[in-house]
Amino acid sequence: MFKPPLPNQRLSSKALDQPMIHVRSIGSSQSNRLNRTSSGSRHRPGSSQRSLSFSKTDLHSKYGVPLVTAQNFVVMNGNDGINLASFNSKKRVQVASLTKLMTCYVAIQLIRDLKINIYQIMYVSYDAVQISGTSAFLRPYDRITLYDLLHGLMLPSGNDAANVIAENLSSFIKDPVSNIALQYRIQPFISLMNQYALLLDMNDTQFYNPHGLSNDQSFSCAEDLAILCKQIINDPLLMDIVNKKEHQATIQRNNKLIKLTWENTNKMLEFDGYCGFKTGFTNKAGPCLATLFKKDTICIIIIILNCLSKEVRWDDTIKLSNWAQRKLSID
Repeated sequence: MFKPPLPNQRLSSKALDQPMIHVRSIGSSQSNRLNRTSSGSRHRPGSSQRSLSFSKTDLHSKYGVPLVTAQNFVVMNGNDGINLASFNSKKRVQVASLTKLMTCYVAIQLIRDLKINIYQIMYVSYDAVQISGTSAFLRPYDRITLYDLLHGLMLPSGNDAANVIAENLSSFIKDPVSNIALQYRIQPFISLMNQYALLLDMNDTQFYNPHGLSNDQSFSCAEDLAILCKQIINDPLLMDIVNKKEHQATIQRNNKLIKLTWENTNKMLEFDGYCGFKTGFTNKAGPCLATLFKKDTICIIIIILNCLSKEVRWDDTIKLSNWAQRKLSID
């Protein structure tokens, strides 16, 4: 059985052995949560340790943080991981397709650790594509490379691609059983997503599916997602994928080769300096966006959740990014 690499600690493999993940209820106590700030470090204005007592108006008047519509946000210095500003950043909420950041991250870890050929052909099952929401337009019994699937996951935000990845890679983690429901077939991969969340100290995160469609047993928070994105910026393959505006995939369908062109849903890539990460939206999560701005020595990670509208999320991100750029330039 595959176990994730644990550089600093050894986690139990119990989560992989269970047929279903252990469900933690939203709002449960986190008395054992690790403190991510060293005792000798200084608290920055708007950091998660102080934002609990500040409203968005307070952050604006005291520290000049722009007023935005996002109900949860964090602005992190991508170079050192220090939060420059945050609001409700530890609140557990649904995060829609930002879930796919972990799906892609875990998939790439498996590719490397198990030496899986990234151009290996993956099988698209009937059950995997019976899903609503954003799609990579896969069809039952298609055959497609894992490399193309990762693009179908991240650019058009394909919920179908997420299921196909989770189902196929689960077979590398644990011996597959075909005559059970899809949710059980993909469980080894989802369990691994949760193990990596614990490994990264994303203690306010739990995944129940690989795509992010609404489910009360799935949740995360802005701060945890920023921690994940801090890892992602050090992964050249993942960064190459999320920075592409479009990708053309080749699919074997009905004994023919067809081409599909996927466009990235992330409009921030049209602006100078913006090079990732991912959009997200469900009715319950609201419009969400994870963004990377990188220019010269400045590296900024911005996570905004539950914005007023899909269009406003671009404006919210640019406001916070411009503020952070000025702050880092001054500091």
